Amino acid sequence: MTDGHLPYPFGRETTGYAVKDLTSTLHKAEAAGAKVLWGPYISRVRTSAMVQFPGGYVAELHQGGDDR
Repeated sequence: MTDGHLPYPFGRETTGYAVKDLTSTLHKAEAAGAKVLWGPYISRVRTSAMVQFPGGYVAELHQGGDDR
C-alpha cells in the first residue's frame, strides 16, 4: 500500500534497462559522471539500481529476472 507518494528517487525514472553485468555497468556509468541514487539492491530474482545521469536523466538498471 502506498499513498501514491514514492520516496526519491522512485517514480522519477522514465525507463529501465536490462544489463548483463550490473556491477560493471555501474562502474562505467560513474566513470562517465553518473551518480548511483539507490542500490544496488539484490532481491531473490533481480539486482537493481537507480542511476542519475548527467543532465538529470534518471533510470533503473537491472540484471536478472525475466531478462535472464
